Amino acid sequence: MQVKLLLPDNISVAAVQDVIWLFLPGVELSLLAGAAPVDSKVPVLEVRVEGGPGGLYGWAAYHSTEGIFCHERKTGPSPTGEVANERKRLARLLIFFALKEATGKEPGPWGIFTGIRPTKIVHRLLDRGCNREQTVEILCRDYAVRAGKAELITGIALRQRPLLLPLANNPGQVSVYIGIPFCPTRCLYCSFPAYSLNRHRQWVAPFTEVLLAEIRAVGEELCHHNLEVQSIYFGGGTPTSLAAEQLAELLEAANLYLRTAGTVEFTVEGGRPDTLSLERLRICAGAGVTRLSINPQSMQERTLKVIGRDHSVEDVYRAVEAARNVGFPVLNMDVIVGLPGEGVADVESTMEHIKGLAPENVTVHTLAVKRASRLLDELSNHPLPTGEEAAAMWEVTRKYAAGSGMVPYYLYRQKRMLGNLENVGYALPGRECVYNIQMIEERQTVIGLGAGAGSKWVNPRDGSLINQYNPKDPQDYIRRLPELIKRKIDKLAAIR
Repeated sequence: MQVKLLLPDNISVAAVQDVIWLFLPGVELSLLAGAAPVDSKVPVLEVRVEGGPGGLYGWAAYHSTEGIFCHERKTGPSPTGEVANERKRLARLLIFFALKEATGKEPGPWGIFTGIRPTKIVHRLLDRGCNREQTVEILCRDYAVRAGKAELITGIALRQRPLLLPLANNPGQVSVYIGIPFCPTRCLYCSFPAYSLNRHRQWVAPFTEVLLAEIRAVGEELCHHNLEVQSIYFGGGTPTSLAAEQLAELLEAANLYLRTAGTVEFTVEGGRPDTLSLERLRICAGAGVTRLSINPQSMQERTLKVIGRDHSVEDVYRAVEAARNVGFPVLNMDVIVGLPGEGVADVESTMEHIKGLAPENVTVHTLAVKRASRLLDELSNHPLPTGEEAAAMWEVTRKYAAGSGMVPYYLYRQKRMLGNLENVGYALPGRECVYNIQMIEERQTVIGLGAGAGSKWVNPRDGSLINQYNPKDPQDYIRRLPELIKRKIDKLAAIR
């Protein structure tokens, strides 16, 4: 199917494509010059936006063989003060309602929010003096977000503010992410740059040696510029899939070169419970790790087999008990709603297990079918829940988190998520993960070390952001290390 577009000046097809695809998935779009043709067999979507800082007026009309479906809207002065962004937002909103009427579809609760970080909009509104009620009203009216989601992200942003606001005037503080690209096996749904140890074990030793060099070089530069590291996060992959001595060496280097007096959090993704031997747990605890993730994803044995996990439900219990005995202050557990073959009862059972294990953090992911995953190629063998079923599962997790005394503290979204839903981190009050907040809200520089790690360089003067990534392939990462270190040194010199 094709749709022709008539758009206002300075609004591109790319700026509205994702909203159109909410209603007409994958439709081919092209710009049309001149007025909308009459009696065209190819649908035409026409948008006009007029006005300036004092307010805008716009309308959209979708011309199809079934008729013409229109929506118009007037706005007052921009709540963000950014007229160009307001024009684009209004165009997206007009398209949303015109296509909603034309198709009769309900594309989910997020309205025209199709990006990864909806809370960033909330923070901008709060920055400009909006209170909670005003923020919720703007989200519902100007972004077509449903009230429940507007309340959710506004509450999350308000919880984050005490951690974020001091850093706006503190360019001397950063966080560090260290990426370990190896896992015992590759999960069915995984799209991360992770390499199975069964096939790539020969890469581990040279990778570790080079990562140690990057940690040392960047740490020395941080010290040179008197920069404090607020949080350190070992992710991947599965860092605890490394040999115990390799893990110990990396943790020791992180403490020696990266940890500062201002470091308040040190996280290690244990991920796979079957990698959490007592020796590795003691190594992590001895290195001062304050937050450990043990991620079952599901507590249903049949599901674990389907998704490619080599652990059992009993392994999860053993890992949690051992971690508690070793003495980690904060345990996180990840679960996924929408896994193949699961229903609401399965999620209820999983959350009952999780509640009994009493972690301080629970992160709930909604299944996203990614291009780089095996799941996309094997969908015919793995029927997935509907969007409505996924929403019911998500609601189960929300109630269990609330029943355990947890509050939502960070949220992000991904493309191709079931039910157009979201991922939410819950925590007991005061046990929120600082790194997760800084990484999602992008108000603090995060330096990424290791294969596939991304760095977010935030300009403390204007909040602008530059993303840079290390190569995903460990061999490419090893080969290019001198270049990668120089690039980070140059950025660190400009951060103050």
